[in-house]
Amino acid sequence: MVQKIMKCGFIGGFILFIWGAVAWTILPWEMSQFKKFSDEKQVRFTIKDNAPEKGLYMVPSMNQTNQEDMMTAKKQMAEGPFVFAAVVPQGKNPSMVGSAVGTLIVKIIAACLVAWLLFHTRLEYNKSVAFVTVVGIVIGIMSTMPYVIWFGFPGMFAISGIIEAAFGWFFAGLAMSKMANK
Repeated sequence: MVQKIMKCGFIGGFILFIWGAVAWTILPWEMSQFKKFSDEKQVRFTIKDNAPEKGLYMVPSMNQTNQEDMMTAKKQMAEGPFVFAAVVPQGKNPSMVGSAVGTLIVKIIAACLVAWLLFHTRLEYNKSVAFVTVVGIVIGIMSTMPYVIWFGFPGMFAISGIIEAAFGWFFAGLAMSKMANK
């Protein structure tokens, strides 16, 4: 059974990877969420001067040690602007090879876990596809909505992420369910 789960997970992960590549490079909804700063050069230098190490940053910082500073930060948050950013001051390799390989591995692992669940359901084909698709929708909701709620990410960011997950897991579910029902 372990070999079947691994094979099913590999196929499902590969399908998820291909669908993700299509969703991000061909379909317009993912990249359209990103905006451009009016003076990108100035923003880059400001970040470089003020974010000395790799990590997550917020403006205003909510990592305050006393009540007065926390009240000031909350007031600034309400006034805006509010920024939540992942910063890599030393830069990031623009080659997508490493990121693509890492993403493929993550998707294969996720698909193996879903395959394990699928093999324990013993559902007929159509219900298996629906099961995998619903798991994908849950993954999409849980991986996007907290960022909308907590950090102000655009609603369309969440919607596009949920759609990507739903379709990706539906396509993966078609193949994975066929393998599970053999």
